[in-house]
Amino acid sequence: PRTGGWEVLYRIDGVLSVGGFLAGGGSGDPVARLMVLAGLPTYRSGTPMEGRLVWGAEMQAERFSMRLGVFPTVHGPRGVVRILRLEGLHQKISLLGLKKNQQMTLTALCEQTSGLVLLSGPAGSGKTTTMYALLREIAAKRPRRSVMTIEDPVETVVESISQSELDPVTGLTLGSALRSAVRQDSEVLLLSEIRDPETAEAAVQASLTGHLIFSSLHSTDVASTLRRLTQLGVPHHLVRSGLRAVINQRLLRKICKTCQEGNANAAHMDAEVAGEAQVAANDANASCRVCAGTGYHGRFAIAEIVRFDTSDPVGEALGDTLQAGDSIQTMRAVAREQGALDLHDIAASYVERGVTDTAEVYRVLGKREIPPARESQ
Repeated sequence: PRTGGWEVLYRIDGVLSVGGFLAGGGSGDPVARLMVLAGLPTYRSGTPMEGRLVWGAEMQAERFSMRLGVFPTVHGPRGVVRILRLEGLHQKISLLGLKKNQQMTLTALCEQTSGLVLLSGPAGSGKTTTMYALLREIAAKRPRRSVMTIEDPVETVVESISQSELDPVTGLTLGSALRSAVRQDSEVLLLSEIRDPETAEAAVQASLTGHLIFSSLHSTDVASTLRRLTQLGVPHHLVRSGLRAVINQRLLRKICKTCQEGNANAAHMDAEVAGEAQVAANDANASCRVCAGTGYHGRFAIAEIVRFDTSDPVGEALGDTLQAGDSIQTMRAVAREQGALDLHDIAASYVERGVTDTAEVYRVLGKREIPPARESQ
């Protein structure tokens, strides 16, 4: 909400853009209308609330689930709508955009019978989508396994999986729900996020008692994920024995193929007219209906995956440094000595292939930190 109306913003492929301005008056209050559709009481618009609504497009026989979040501001309630396809688009390992060897690693993790698999990255980096893809892989295998989720909120309904949503009002918190779920004959459990010491300890303990646990942490890389677990009070030896893998991922925008073809045509023209051709290509980019002039269309995942077993020397080395109490910087340096590729390395290969560009990599990953040299022992 703004003075005199509402500003409409869109976040497309992770980037915020201005959609327009709705003047107040005869058009009514769009946030209030959304609250009605989501079944939220409009008289409580001064209180933060969340709701769900479903929109169906009959012509395309397609439905969208939407999460509505309402938050009070000095100009009135602010509404944020998150749109989710009910069909679970991209929620398959093969559709995440990862490299073939990484897809094989994820498939192998789904065959584990116990242990903790953590996904790390900031909000909006695709962690939930990847976790759903792993669950769909498990649900499709035979013999069938008992799979449960504890989410906040449930974002996509998956058949043959028991999904639960947290409700602090009734006392259903992550910690209490997890302790009960392990007694529900469950074999595979998904926790939306590990946020506190209680949940961290319960997740690791469950992973050591014959459960395969998937969850997420807000951390920047594999080393900081390990350190974060210990900061939450999990002893070093339990982290090393319970953890199966860490998947640290981000989402990068893909260069628009339509614009790319136009620029390629300009590059092949004679030098005498190349300048004019480039101007024409830039004009075409600005009017491109595929990418709306951004130069990008769609996103793909990049990930560093480290397994903590004898099959991965990087994981073994990181486990040793964690047990020794080494710093995060030392852990990163040791991982590189063992041949680990970080997200900058992985992103560079996609830049070389023309899938994305350096500007997008810098936007998402920022400046690369050069690990300090290790002191000789």
